[in-house]
Amino acid sequence: MKSAQDRVEAGADMGSSPARPDDGARHGGGGGLGPLGRPRWWGWIAVGLGLALIAAAVIVVWREQDQVAMAIGAMRDPSLPYITLLLGGVVANLLLTSLLFSLLISRYGRVGLLEMQALIASATLVNFLPLRPGLFGRIAYHKAVNRILAVHSAKTIVQASVISVSIVSYLGLVVAVSGLLGISLFYGAAAPIPILLLGTTLPRLRIWAAATGLRYLEVFVWALRYHAAFALIGSPIPPHGALAFACISMMATMLPFVSNGLGLREWAIGLAAPFLTEYVLEMGITAELVNRAAEIVVVVILGLAGLGWLGHRRRHYSMRGLEREGEEHDPREQNAAG
Repeated sequence: MKSAQDRVEAGADMGSSPARPDDGARHGGGGGLGPLGRPRWWGWIAVGLGLALIAAAVIVVWREQDQVAMAIGAMRDPSLPYITLLLGGVVANLLLTSLLFSLLISRYGRVGLLEMQALIASATLVNFLPLRPGLFGRIAYHKAVNRILAVHSAKTIVQASVISVSIVSYLGLVVAVSGLLGISLFYGAAAPIPILLLGTTLPRLRIWAAATGLRYLEVFVWALRYHAAFALIGSPIPPHGALAFACISMMATMLPFVSNGLGLREWAIGLAAPFLTEYVLEMGITAELVNRAAEIVVVVILGLAGLGWLGHRRRHYSMRGLEREGEEHDPREQNAAG
């Protein structure tokens, strides 16, 4: 029988799980497979493709000297409020995501708010690596430290994805209808709010309504980020464009086995820019590169802080396990000696 120290060391670290006989087959110990049985090389191909798309985007933008000169000229004297809005928006997105998952996972176990924030920030940082290891690391952490079954953690991820797809589909329809009929975007965007508020008063719907409300708010934070990013390069966009870019970005980021939508977001925003705004593809890519740069700065800082906090918690968890083991074994050892 394993001691507490063995069990803790096997499962407390983020990104690891208690050892099982089939771990080698599942995680590549002998077959070169990553999570979910997918070949490890698939993740590296996805990252390579993302980096290639980023490089291609930079080349396309750089070839348009006039557009680049205009964007660089606008950013030489950047507006502090827009920079604050852009960086603060990334922080707000991470916070709202952590609150969303805290709500969804509360039905299966207890995870502290600061703990969930550290998990989301560090997982977002690690997800820039192949095969989104931050996602699987978070599931393993919940199982080892919070005693939440992996299937329950995975269920919350699926539920959050369903909520996101539903919201993006609805808001996409709102943007399209408001553009075709020439009506205000406000009415369609505000329509779900009373329904969600009513849902929070009903016990059976409270968690779902609150979680949906958080993700709904998160989409509008994304829209503010695009408003700031385009303004920073001297190309302001209308509200419907910012909201549409937010929906596109959220869907690109959700794609599985692609590192935080790396490369895909840049091209998706660039290709959509001529249809949603008066600007060309290059300006859309430039705005997304600015948005991505702000995201990386914030995610690196908060992600590293989160990893440090989780490492400290792991050591604390290990010590508690050793103390419990000692309390369990000391009486028996004394009886044996007697």
